[in-house]
Amino acid sequence: MHMKFLSFWMIILMLLFNICCAQPISVPKIKADSAILVDYKTGDVLYEKNMHKRRAPASTTKIMTAILAIESGKLDDTVRISAHAAATGGSSMYLSAGQVITLHELLSGLLLRSGNDAAVAIAEYLGGTTESFVRMMNEKADLLGAYNTHFCNPHGLSAVNHYSTAYDLAIITRYALSQPLFAQIVSTKHTTINWLDRKGNAKDQDLKNTNKLLWMLPEADGVKTGTTSQAGQCLVSSATFFNQKLIAVVLHDSARWHDSMQLLKFGFDNFNLYVFREANDILQTIQVDNGYAPYVNAIVANTSAIVVPSQDCGQVTVEVELPDKIEAPVYQGQKIGEVIFKIRNHPVKTVDIVAGQEIMERTVSRSILYEVIRSIKYLSRWGIF
Repeated sequence: MHMKFLSFWMIILMLLFNICCAQPISVPKIKADSAILVDYKTGDVLYEKNMHKRRAPASTTKIMTAILAIESGKLDDTVRISAHAAATGGSSMYLSAGQVITLHELLSGLLLRSGNDAAVAIAEYLGGTTESFVRMMNEKADLLGAYNTHFCNPHGLSAVNHYSTAYDLAIITRYALSQPLFAQIVSTKHTTINWLDRKGNAKDQDLKNTNKLLWMLPEADGVKTGTTSQAGQCLVSSATFFNQKLIAVVLHDSARWHDSMQLLKFGFDNFNLYVFREANDILQTIQVDNGYAPYVNAIVANTSAIVVPSQDCGQVTVEVELPDKIEAPVYQGQKIGEVIFKIRNHPVKTVDIVAGQEIMERTVSRSILYEVIRSIKYLSRWGIF
């Protein structure tokens, strides 16, 4: 099939690119046992240290608990706190047995105060039992590709075979931040929630975020702390500067605040994000031969973006490879071309271009059937059939 190459040469990528072409700073030396820095938009790994090493994740576990709570669609439901949930040790939002509180308020207590009691209350309400909810957590981790993660509880207190990795936590967090409510809560420094105590009296409680990075780094906007004797000090953090959001994970790190800031600064100082097209954007229409529609939309299958090292500023080109026309049948989601990113004329990344809709082939038998159906519908309007 003859292919037509449509080149989009980026003479000036962005003003940001042109002012950020300084020599890269040295890679930061951090104390974390495991760490990773990821670009939120693309998922590209910008830094890693033992990123696949299994470690106790402590309360960063609660990121997954929050995902399931948000996706349940039950945030307005009221939850009666069990004695088991109220008695959960460790960090707490100080729930009482018999108390009534909404799932949304439990979510705030989970993410800001890091309430282990809130985690158990959420698990019992959504899963029936904590064990059932934990199965849901592990199934979700598998669906997200966090294959080196296994949860044994919804809060992160140390347990045998309760583990994750810096890489997996970055995957889970990237997904969580795509949920607007999650992103809004983890960026909140403090809030007030309303609840009924066990006597039915209305009360207000102030919740302050345990993530000190929100006060220490102006660009910080999340995500979750974690500390146990086994896990050490852990932090999953995020920050946004201009059009770029980064996610940093440090595990078993005695200098988690400093190291996280160093990683995020390293990313912003040395890498830039260029977005060519968003997922499902229509690039153009392609002629379809012998089909029941003359054209098909050529859409980008996934976000078409690339993270560029600062020394490569101004050296990125984008090439769109599409055919002049295609033959029916065409199936929705069928690959019909590629977006090709190049640095100094060397391909470094491709993104599939797919068909936006299905177009059936125009055959003799199908054309006859189509005409028969069309005639029946026409006659039916006149009451003949």
